[in-house]
Amino acid sequence: MRASSTMRRSTGTALSAADRGMSGPDRAGSGTQQIPRARGMGAGPDQPMLLTLREELRSGIWRPGTVRTQTGLRVRFGETHLMTTAVTRVLRDEGLVTLDGLPGVRALGPAGRPPHRTSTATDLVVQAIRKRLTDHTYQPGQRMPPQQSLAIEFDTSRTTIQLAFLQLALEGLLRRHQAAETPGTYVLDPSRQAREALLLADLQVAMRRGGWTRAEYPDVVERALHILVGSAARAGAEP
Repeated sequence: MRASSTMRRSTGTALSAADRGMSGPDRAGSGTQQIPRARGMGAGPDQPMLLTLREELRSGIWRPGTVRTQTGLRVRFGETHLMTTAVTRVLRDEGLVTLDGLPGVRALGPAGRPPHRTSTATDLVVQAIRKRLTDHTYQPGQRMPPQQSLAIEFDTSRTTIQLAFLQLALEGLLRRHQAAETPGTYVLDPSRQAREALLLADLQVAMRRGGWTRAEYPDVVERALHILVGSAARAGAEP
């Protein structure tokens, strides 16, 4: 399935205003304590920036109608521009914020989703890949095609594909490669996800007993997963 060239002409290969970082004063974020970025932390549903902002939006700490800039959010969490954009897109799709036509990210009230929005190039790619994941064109555990080949197929930029991959990883549909795997992005395997969830639960207990700080926790989890997956591969067992 190749996206028509009209995608590029109508949306452009560069990210739209909704996809780019916004400049300007961060009216709601000023004075907010900066959260240190966890070293080596990958994208996923438990990504700290996503969890924190979702909770602030649902609890009302980030008040409805209040605008924060993507630049302010990026600095606060010590995250990359691409990750910040992906996080705000996930929150937009959950009906918690709106991005269209604004100089930043505006929190929505209890009424939820704003009126119809214009789809960007990234939206179209995300929708197409999500459909392929749903109909198992891409199988669980399979390594995704190279980003450059998908950029050619969809007639868009590699940055757009990178952003789409990040968003789908935050939604829990894709994941980064782990130890003993060929580098790349993989379709999340539900059975593997369940096994890792049990491991995370055990590590949470160990964290409480060992007195780890929250900032140390993601790194400890990632190292443990790498060790376990690598050991399983060397033993010839299923990772």
